[in-house]
Amino acid sequence: MARSARKLEAADRPEDLDRASFMHQASGFRYSVSLKKGEYVLEFERVGQAGSEGAAVAKGSKVLAYAVGSGARAFSYLISDDGYLYEAPVAYYTAGHRWGLPPGYDRYTYPFLTRPIAPGCLSCHASSLQVEPLTLNRYASPAFGEGGVACERCHGNGDRHVAKMQSGDRAGDARILNPAKLAPAQRDSICAQCHLTGDVRVMRRGSDWRSFQPGGRLTDYQTVFVRTGKPEAVTVTGHVENLGASACKRASGDRLWCGSCHDPHVVPAPAQAAAWYRGRCLSCHTAASCSETPAARTAAKDDCINCHMTKSSASDAEHTVFTDHSIPRRPRRQASSPPAVSDAELVPFAAAPSTTRDLALAYAIAAIGTAAGADRARALTLLQRTAQEAPDDAEVLVSLAEIYRNDGKNELARTLYERAIALDPGQLTASVGLGGIMMERGEYAEAVRLWNDALSKNAGLQLVRLNLSVALWKLGQRAAAQSSLQKALDLNPAFTPSRELLQQLSPIGRR
Repeated sequence: MARSARKLEAADRPEDLDRASFMHQASGFRYSVSLKKGEYVLEFERVGQAGSEGAAVAKGSKVLAYAVGSGARAFSYLISDDGYLYEAPVAYYTAGHRWGLPPGYDRYTYPFLTRPIAPGCLSCHASSLQVEPLTLNRYASPAFGEGGVACERCHGNGDRHVAKMQSGDRAGDARILNPAKLAPAQRDSICAQCHLTGDVRVMRRGSDWRSFQPGGRLTDYQTVFVRTGKPEAVTVTGHVENLGASACKRASGDRLWCGSCHDPHVVPAPAQAAAWYRGRCLSCHTAASCSETPAARTAAKDDCINCHMTKSSASDAEHTVFTDHSIPRRPRRQASSPPAVSDAELVPFAAAPSTTRDLALAYAIAAIGTAAGADRARALTLLQRTAQEAPDDAEVLVSLAEIYRNDGKNELARTLYERAIALDPGQLTASVGLGGIMMERGEYAEAVRLWNDALSKNAGLQLVRLNLSVALWKLGQRAAAQSSLQKALDLNPAFTPSRELLQQLSPIGRR
């Protein structure tokens, strides 16, 4: 955890750069990473048969600024453009010393270079983030003060302790917080802040990624929802959820927690790992508890983990395996594909306290991108009720406006968007949605203002840039439209719609 992010430098090369090239057959793009003038450089190129029209029709390069991950399983990489951070479409998988696409990128037919890195994600890998106010993914340089999970993430603010030790005054109590001595809910919250994602995570009203502090309860700041009756699966950040489903946790209750088996300050060497974790198992169980014969246990070198916490492929990430914290009696059968998302109800993990607002937003998040379905119907009903009870809740207003707009009820949506922006100037989704409505009404200048506001919060919104360019063109501002499209191509050189529209607006393209 202390080495889960780093600024990329030529002298620090834990990756195998000699084999940093791979082909993504579905899109026809080849990716490679190399060191050039002391920088990690990502290059991509669409390849085809020699001499064919499709050969090398799109290519480009980006400097990689940061790596995320300790390397225990993988590294992901971040691109920085004017301070805005985006995930790069390459990852290094340690186990096979191989390069490939990151999770979720296989579905793109071009190098997707503008997936935003929000603070809520980066804060689980780095400390002392320097986020620019009123933006989604813009940071100062460097983006973080410490490349890893720092001491205060688990032990709380240490200013008082440091000041007392430096003063030489040993009177009074200036000890830092010890998670193991907290009440179970507060203790477990420290691990759950990064190791429990569930199916949907909703921030409580007035809370954000900075709100939770060690010593508090995570459920006071956010609610994690899970699907009822969903198939068990190993996920990247589902350790707490899997442990909660285990027979060991159900039988032990609050006595069993992450710290029962893990020492966050010590990682056992591979040669000692089996004995280390077997010792933890035997703090509750006895050797006689194992149904295997003594000969079988000896053959397995008394490795409890090898039988009951095998490493399984993560259902939400390719090329990676994670320890199965559901502690099955027998190793689970590997799923050939991720569990299907169903219309089963969402419920708070571990029966945590929740509100109608939380549930409404959870269903709204789950329904994003769908035009129908149970999630969307539930979201609409709950959001309408919540908007009446809390007419000044910007998140609720925006979520309801999004559904109305997708239903073609633009006037209802417009009113809600405008109220949300007035309540919260940092609203990004409202500016995007309201800009679309203004464009449809022919109010191009207002659409341009709203979309420029949205792009100041996240400069990588490709479709917004396309629409902005069209609005500028309709206002007769052709040079500004071309400049907007050129910026879109600078961000994503292989995004074909930007290139095609720029050609249409150029003098040559209009002949």
